[in-house]
This record gives sequence, C-alpha cells and structure tokens, in this order.
Amino acid sequence: MLTVFLFLLSFGTFGTTARPVAMPVPATEDGPPTLQVEVVDPVWIPLPYSDVTVKAVKGGASKSAHADENGIAKFWVETGVEYTIEAKADNFNPKTLTHVLIAKPKPSAPTAHVQIKLEPKGPFANNK
Repeated sequence: MLTVFLFLLSFGTFGTTARPVAMPVPATEDGPPTLQVEVVDPVWIPLPYSDVTVKAVKGGASKSAHADENGIAKFWVETGVEYTIEAKADNFNPKTLTHVLIAKPKPSAPTAHVQIKLEPKGPFANNK
C-alpha cells in the first residue's frame, strides 16, 4: 500500500503540479507602499515636490503624487503589472519610463524603488 501511495504521490495525483500564474495583486494603503519613485537632478540631488504619475500600460486609472522633501513619491499600486512612470519638475524636462514591471514583493523588500533623473531646461542644459 505504501508503495502505491508513493507512486501516485510522485505523479502529483494528490496535489496540483501546475505552477501558479502571477496574477496582479491589489495594493492597500494599510502597509508599506508597493512603489517609491525618487526624482533627482543630473548630479543625483533629490528634486523635492516634483510631480510623478503612474499608469498601468494596459489601461486603468492613473495615480499622481507630489514627491516629498526628499524627492520621493509613494504609490500603492497592483503588483505583477507593467506601468508607465512620468516625472516632472519646474525648470526640468519631463521624463517618462515605459514598461516598468512592478513584481510581486518579498517580505524582506515590500517596496519597489525607481529613480528618475531629470535634465534641466534652458541654455545651460546638456540637452542631446
């Protein structure tokens, strides 16, 4: 009997052998944010109070936030979804990142971090 049980168990008869599909996980504002976007200038100095917008690539409502005094904007977004992230600040050219995948968080690292470097506007800008 034990042999039959072990044989059937090895074929996964008593449990599923299919791997779970990564489905979007909705975020709640109860815990830490699922995404932090830091906006910096060309020499990596944070740009406080810049505007950041996050929108799912496959549609859905966009979320906007103002960065804090450290240049960080916090978002509670679904994980397992690709996003477009746009950052704007006064006297800087806006920048958009596309197809940013926010993966399922790990307990040791529940927040994804993205840093966006903006280039200044004007005659002294190193615009390419």
